[in-house]
Amino acid sequence: MQTAAGLLAALGDTIDAIKAHLATMDEDKLEALLAVMPSKSIAGSAEMVMLIHLYREIQTRQRGSNVLPFPLPGRRAR
Repeated sequence: MQTAAGLLAALGDTIDAIKAHLATMDEDKLEALLAVMPSKSIAGSAEMVMLIHLYREIQTRQRGSNVLPFPLPGRRAR
C-alpha cells in the first residue's frame, strides 16, 4: 500500500512538473509540440495525459485564462 501511495505521489509530482514546464513555453513551441504528438492515444496513456495538458495550456492562453480547472475544486471523483 505504501508503495502504491509513493508511486501515485511521484506521478502527481511529475504531472505537476509537466504542467509547469508547458506554462513556460511560448506559443510556437506549444504548437510545434502538438504537431509531433500522436493524434490518437490509448486512454490513460502518458501521451493522452500530455495531450490533455498541452491542449489545456493552449486553450488557457487563447481564452485569457477563462478555462475551468479539472478536476473542479471541491468535487470528488466518483
